[in-house]
Amino acid sequence: MTFTSIQVPGTEAVERLNELREQFAKTGKYPFLIGPHEELTRITESAEFNQQSPEEIILASQKIDLDEWVAKRRAELEEYGFSPDDVQGEWPGAITEKGSLSLHKDILTGRVHPKVFIGQVQVETSWQIPAVLKYGGWNDCPEAEVQCAFHRKWQTEFETEICSVAGDVIECTVNRPPQDQETALRLAWEQYWYCADIVDQGCETISNLAATLLKSPYWFFWWD
Repeated sequence: MTFTSIQVPGTEAVERLNELREQFAKTGKYPFLIGPHEELTRITESAEFNQQSPEEIILASQKIDLDEWVAKRRAELEEYGFSPDDVQGEWPGAITEKGSLSLHKDILTGRVHPKVFIGQVQVETSWQIPAVLKYGGWNDCPEAEVQCAFHRKWQTEFETEICSVAGDVIECTVNRPPQDQETALRLAWEQYWYCADIVDQGCETISNLAATLLKSPYWFFWWD
């Protein structure tokens, strides 16, 4: 399993990404948006701290019981006084702005970067990308094998595909998103255990997150 990258104009990044995704069946190289050079450097340097091979990470991910992992994660937070009621919130109603691919843009100004990178990895499916990048295991970001386990689950349930990976961001496209409030809320809680920052430092409540996930073709994860 190898990882390479190409540089493209930021204005052409999404179009080029989609072209490469369409070619995946023939090339065997799965593309994902990275962003500017500093993000490419971050993900390559971070991988140097993990001595596992991608194959070992994938194998480890298949042995993970996510229910058990979530229970442990919740217990750790409860030791510090966490209560689900603190983040549940009230249902906000319909949210029309669901978000879109963002790594080709400056996060503060929204301006498109002049040049960005698109990564390409030799994988069978997109949930294996974190294994090749050895992504995670720093701060509150789950280890690479946990990343793979969650994204394998979501790919099965919601037909998600990882489409962008930066130093602290993962974005996904969603081909079969939640169609009802109950499913969206269950998913929002899963995403919270996986990436609490999207609530705690982002949309503020589980209900707000669930409303953005409802019928949404896009997911966003960010770790501080």
